[in-house]
Amino acid sequence: MTETHDQAMHYIYQQVLQRLLEHMTQAQRASVQLLVQRLLVIAGGQEHIGNVRVLALHGVDRRSAHLLACLRAAQLSIAIRHATTFHLRVLAARLPTLDDAALALHDRCFSALFLHDDPRVELLRADGGQLGPFGARQACSAEQLSAAGNAWLLFGHLVGGQPDALLGARGYLDMGTSLAQVLGGQAGEQILISAVPLAQRHRLLAWGRRCLRQTGEVAHSLTPHNVLVAGLEQLGKVLADPWQPPVPPMHQPPCGDPHLMTVEDLLRHPDDSGSLDRMLGRLEMQACQAQGPAGLFDPLPLAHLHGLKTQHLEQRTYREGAQAFYQRLRQPSVPWPHGRVLRDEAQARLLAAYGVSEAQLVCQLFTPFDAQGHNLETFVLRCHPGMRVALPYLHRALQGRPCPEPVSQWLVDTSGLQLTQLRALYAGTLGSQARRLFRLLGQRDLWLRPLPASPYGGYLRLQAAK
Repeated sequence: MTETHDQAMHYIYQQVLQRLLEHMTQAQRASVQLLVQRLLVIAGGQEHIGNVRVLALHGVDRRSAHLLACLRAAQLSIAIRHATTFHLRVLAARLPTLDDAALALHDRCFSALFLHDDPRVELLRADGGQLGPFGARQACSAEQLSAAGNAWLLFGHLVGGQPDALLGARGYLDMGTSLAQVLGGQAGEQILISAVPLAQRHRLLAWGRRCLRQTGEVAHSLTPHNVLVAGLEQLGKVLADPWQPPVPPMHQPPCGDPHLMTVEDLLRHPDDSGSLDRMLGRLEMQACQAQGPAGLFDPLPLAHLHGLKTQHLEQRTYREGAQAFYQRLRQPSVPWPHGRVLRDEAQARLLAAYGVSEAQLVCQLFTPFDAQGHNLETFVLRCHPGMRVALPYLHRALQGRPCPEPVSQWLVDTSGLQLTQLRALYAGTLGSQARRLFRLLGQRDLWLRPLPASPYGGYLRLQAAK
């Protein structure tokens, strides 16, 4: 029965490969052959290819889908020629969250490539820094979601409420944590596939090294892979409790030293007819659905934060801020999602990813608690005028002095932070090393490009002078 089943599955995989190659252009088929050769060389020959684990970080962009198609074709080609092949692990990720549309897109792609029932393939998803099997069910528990949301909001307060840093540089740390979990404790040769262009990859590595120096790590002694995985994971731990002294990461992480394989040169197919897109179920996708390297960043929540910032801080309309962000994407053919459609959908994604409310997002944009409540009065008058009479009690609560319990509870509910964290922000007790780290993190967007200093974030501006 087992032999009959294996023969039937072998025939099915042959049909999948044939169908996949038929939908590829000649250039794409040549890329598959080059990919096969590279993998066999890294493995040390066909007799060792069965010990190789290949990890692909899968976004919702077109390049990610084409990369996965090439990997699948390479996997099946090797299996048909040599009986054994590498183990493929696919981490479906989208920051800040995998919404229903992204899940459906991934599912169509995985089904077209016949990945779901292949024992040589493992499909994963990441949520709130936690891993789980790919599917509609979120990978993190309610407690883990709450912890992730608390750390995310705290980061926003400490970097001056910069939307681009909150949904930019912070996302790379979440990504590093997920990658470390996937790679940890796995035997055999591990290969991390990257389709990120060379210039962006160098920017990421340089940024990672600079950040690691702020944790006491000798960054030049680390390999690029450790910077990308173990280093970013360590930075994530520092951010979760920034008032604790940073502990340098291990020089030999348990996952060993994965091989970073770059394949951006294999995905340059200007003559692509779109046949592969049709096979992978991508024809319904809009022109603009993801940004950043590997298409891992969702632009909708970031446009939402810019809309809230324009409305509440700059006292213009929400529409102006969100629309200006979309215009910055330099894709004028992309229609701007109008009205409540954008606002409600973006807020739903942030709620699913971090459990945060719109009021908490507005609060962190103002950063009202740092620098002895530098922006507290402005925040209260603009967003919560009914609390104006309680301003003296708000300061007392943040100073750790006796005050009515409802006042303390209002601070916690409005900010999404713990009272101890609010008091630490108010007192400015963050150490100099951690201040430098957050200042560095707060200066990069989702492309790791420099950001202008926020005129509203008092903490970093005032503390930098100390």
